[in-house]
Amino acid sequence: NMSGGLRYEYRWQDDHKYKKPTKVSAPLYMSMLMDWIETLINNEDIFPTRTGIPFPKNFQQVCTKILTRLFRVFVHVYIHHFDGVINVGAEAHVNTCYKHFYYFITEFSLID
Repeated sequence: NMSGGLRYEYRWQDDHKYKKPTKVSAPLYMSMLMDWIETLINNEDIFPTRTGIPFPKNFQQVCTKILTRLFRVFVHVYIHHFDGVINVGAEAHVNTCYKHFYYFITEFSLID
């Protein structure tokens, strides 16, 4: 299951196939998350790419939702898979990715 240890279980909801928060495996959660983010980023109404087209009023709310869900991936990796990360010698890379993620969300107050 997609979790952040024993206290937190992350359920998937996307308002399409999963209208209610639904327990799914971690690989499925992450796969659906990446697809969901890709769909949002490619949506010109949410992420306009042309000059003069304003961002929607809920832009920061959408970004916060994306980043909150990505934060869950970091939590899951650190709690459930960090031994594997160490075994392949990738802890410095993962730590650097997380540090940059953390500084970004903190600098712009994107996650509570």
